[in-house]
Amino acid sequence: MSMQCITERASALLGLDIEVDVLNEEEWRAVPRFLLVDGDRARIPVRRSDPQWYRLHVVIHELSHLLCGHTRCESLPMTFDQLRKPAQVCALVGVGGGAGSVALDDCQEQVALEAEAEALAHRLGSFVLAPQFASAELV
Repeated sequence: MSMQCITERASALLGLDIEVDVLNEEEWRAVPRFLLVDGDRARIPVRRSDPQWYRLHVVIHELSHLLCGHTRCESLPMTFDQLRKPAQVCALVGVGGGAGSVALDDCQEQVALEAEAEALAHRLGSFVLAPQFASAELV
């Protein structure tokens, strides 16, 4: 199954126009943080300078968010550089006092949503990668 096929099926299932944008560095800097769905349109941005395998990972991860019913991704925009310097999700929760427990609850929810999407991404990835490895074994 190709990435395009998975994207088209997700689009039909969800009733969303899903667009994968391969962006140059200037366009990349203008990508809004966290936003995945806007109305009936989902936009999955990938950075042209990132390795192709990583761009595939980003698309699968974001499709997983959509299939789980999430409208945002705490990692967007995602870059290959984050593998070397992972984002500090919720590192500053509660810093500065005030409503720390509310922020902590929100943080825990976002971590759970990311974990849910990543678990599904592993499963979807196997549909994209399995045929490639199966044909290599036949050679």
